[in-house]
Formats: sequence, C-alpha cells, structure tokens
Amino acid sequence: MFQEDYEKLTRGEQRQFEDAVNDLLYTCFIVRKSFDRATNVSKISPTYLFIERHYNLINDFVGFIGLDLVKDDQNGVIYLNSEEGRNRIRIDSVTTLLVYALRSYYEEKVSDNPSLTETYMDSTTLKMILRDKGLMKVNKRLSTNALASGLKTLATYNIIARAQHSFYDSSYSFYILPSIRYVISNSKMNALYDEVTKIAEGNESVASEFGI
Repeated sequence: MFQEDYEKLTRGEQRQFEDAVNDLLYTCFIVRKSFDRATNVSKISPTYLFIERHYNLINDFVGFIGLDLVKDDQNGVIYLNSEEGRNRIRIDSVTTLLVYALRSYYEEKVSDNPSLTETYMDSTTLKMILRDKGLMKVNKRLSTNALASGLKTLATYNIIARAQHSFYDSSYSFYILPSIRYVISNSKMNALYDEVTKIAEGNESVASEFGI
C-alpha cells in the first residue's frame, strides 16, 4: 500500500517527502509556526503542512522502523515517538536544568495567554529565571558557555528558535516553541522539581533523559 500511494506523488512531492522524513528523523519535532530570522516574523512551516497533508503515508513509512508519527493540532507540533524509547538521547545536567526552566516559564506565559504558541525570552530573563528558581545553586557549571551549548542543542531539535545574536554573545534572544511540552512529561517535571529541591539542599548535580 505504501509503495502504491508513494508512486502517486509527483516528483516534486517525492522530493518533499524525502526532505520531510529527514527533518523528522534529524530534529524529531516539527512545529507549525516558529520565528524566522530572515524575515523577523513567525511563519507557518511548509514541512509541517506537507506532513499534515500526507500524514498517513509518512506514518506508514516510519512505521517500518518502529516509530509512530504523532500530530498535536492544538499545540501545532508533529513528532516521532518510539514506544521502546529508541529515539531518545541523554542530555547533560546543564541542558536538563535549561529544559526545566524553559518549560516552567513557557507554561506560566501560556497560562496567562492561552492563544500563545511560542514565547519570547532573552538572555537577561533566562538568567533571572535560573536564579529565582535556585538553579544556579543546583549546578555550579551554569556558565555562559555551558548555557550557550545547551541552548544550541535545544535549537537543533526545534525546541527553541533563535531570534537575535548568537547564544555565545553577551546578549541574545529566542522563542520557546510548543515542542517544549514533549521534552519532559508533566510527571517527570514534578519529579524533577522534587529532585532539584533535594539537590539544592545537598548541593549535588542533576542529569536527565528526554524523548528526542
């Protein structure tokens, strides 16, 4: 069935199919709308629209390698999921704390304005959030370079979108994308909150694993 449906696509659509599947495998998350630095405005992703149109075909294809294609219309996120957890990477403690801080901030902003799909943040606000949540005390390695490396990793997987300047500059800004909600589940967020609190008291380090 897959082969028959695939051959019904035009040559241009077949090239789009290849690009879309590669984007999915490389970034895991495809968001419907995100900030575009070239135009300084948020744009609808043509890859998202293509996957949406050919959802069943692409889902059949990734099913051959044990993956499921998941589409969340409300948040505008398409991602790959493996029930056996094969599409997961282990991240360092700094990136884990970044995810925790960004997810917390994102949920606060969306709670105030449910129509939001992406949330703006700059370097000053990020440092303030890390300090206010006590995360600077949890991990002494939250240096400028360590934060920049963690943010670069999150941008690679379409969890944030860089807006202005490099993450290694003294001042930068970015958008937190709705895909942040799938990096760590609510239950893991609660567990991480308890762990962060405990570690802050014992001054240990923290590391976690999330689904990419």
